[in-house]
Amino acid sequence: MKLRETLNLPLSARSAAVMYADPEYTAIRRSTLAASSAESSVTGDPAGSFTVTTELSMPTDRVPDIVRPFVGSAVTIKEEQSWSAPDAEGGRTGTMRLDVAGTPAGMTASLRLVPGGDGASSVEIAGDLVAKVPLLGPRLEKAAVPYVSKVLRAEEKSAATWSATDR
Repeated sequence: MKLRETLNLPLSARSAAVMYADPEYTAIRRSTLAASSAESSVTGDPAGSFTVTTELSMPTDRVPDIVRPFVGSAVTIKEEQSWSAPDAEGGRTGTMRLDVAGTPAGMTASLRLVPGGDGASSVEIAGDLVAKVPLLGPRLEKAAVPYVSKVLRAEEKSAATWSATDR
């Protein structure tokens, strides 16, 4: 199922890249998402191309009822974001892969980090959410899209918290 989101970040595109690579940002996301744990690692440098791999363990108390039998009381989400080197304005392109451990569900997406005015930027996400479950897959995907969107949109709050801290 197609999923499109645009996230508005209260920081420049260059600062957003630094944020994504900062372990403190992972801790902020953990708090924002009420995850029980969150770990990340970075390959490369946000001054150029880089990849951030994050693993979040989250409760499933807010997932749709149709999804709950497939995920139980908690779920581990493995996320990989790979970003290109910046262009002259600081914009970037990238890819994202989300895998829900122990389930046949995941998402692949293209990313665009777009500079905005006055120290702002946006991240455009265009992805495909897939649940490989015979007969139920499309229903599960449809039920999961609002939950996945909410998780993605929590990034706006996390970015605001990160940008408000002294750097």
